[in-house]
Amino acid sequence: MAESTVVKVRRDGTIKLKDGGSNVYTVAYENGDLSFDGGSKADRIVIRDRGTIVGLRKGDDPVLTLSFTVMMREFTDQSAGSIIDFLDNSGPVALTSTGGAGYEQFLIDIEFTVEGTAHGDSNDHVATASKCLCTWSFSEGDPDTISVSAEIHGGVAYTEPT
Repeated sequence: MAESTVVKVRRDGTIKLKDGGSNVYTVAYENGDLSFDGGSKADRIVIRDRGTIVGLRKGDDPVLTLSFTVMMREFTDQSAGSIIDFLDNSGPVALTSTGGAGYEQFLIDIEFTVEGTAHGDSNDHVATASKCLCTWSFSEGDPDTISVSAEIHGGVAYTEPT
């Protein structure tokens, strides 16, 4: 199939937070400003012979980042859970970290889906950031907002039309 000719816009996106079990939190009242490092490469180790470049090796993998903003509705909800409850694993539902062995902190996966089928593409376009360590900050305004930042420790995987 040829590359899509339909330009996607923020109305086409959906963000889902997923734990290591079956719990999913679909983000609502968000600004449509999600961004992430998708094309980052490993550090470069330049190999030189008396100043002349003769090779290039891979160094450390980068820690990718992701961020988005939601309109604040509540800090916590002990009956249904809020976005902060999911990010901090502090709500009424027991969540499972996506980290597994070797990852001490609570991590989640963040799935960003861009609608494609409604625009004639063969399927939707999905980017999944794995093993995300999330932090958040609050800002008062009209409306009040919660800014979510994540360090991506498991990379980003893409599902595209075939």
